[in-house]
Amino acid sequence: MNTKRWWIALLILALSMFGSIAHASDGEAAQFVEHCRAAITFSGLQAPDPVVAMNIGFCFGLMDGVRGANFYLRKANSEVAFCEPTGFKNNDLAKAFVATVDKNSHLRELRGSLAALVALSSAFPCKSVIK
Repeated sequence: MNTKRWWIALLILALSMFGSIAHASDGEAAQFVEHCRAAITFSGLQAPDPVVAMNIGFCFGLMDGVRGANFYLRKANSEVAFCEPTGFKNNDLAKAFVATVDKNSHLRELRGSLAALVALSSAFPCKSVIK
């Protein structure tokens, strides 16, 4: 197995085991999409009820976990899964995640962390260098 495939396989394994551990009883992306919708629409002007606050935390935790895994791929001088624009925040990643899953409904059936990885790879592909 080449290095790129090995790192991607390791990343998927790690994400599937730990990326959505906070919500492992469900784990389907459909639930995370709804959590992220709540996070995107939250204005911050009023304190959300505890369940909404927890769901927003699930969304941002997922985005932060996928972003962190991508960071460690970069640090290992491996090919990264996605290339987010400079200055993006978890809210921006959540918007891209929701939009991509909405366009590709088959992603809703995947585990949240895997769907996020696939969605963000689709939303923010890395430009390859032609040699």
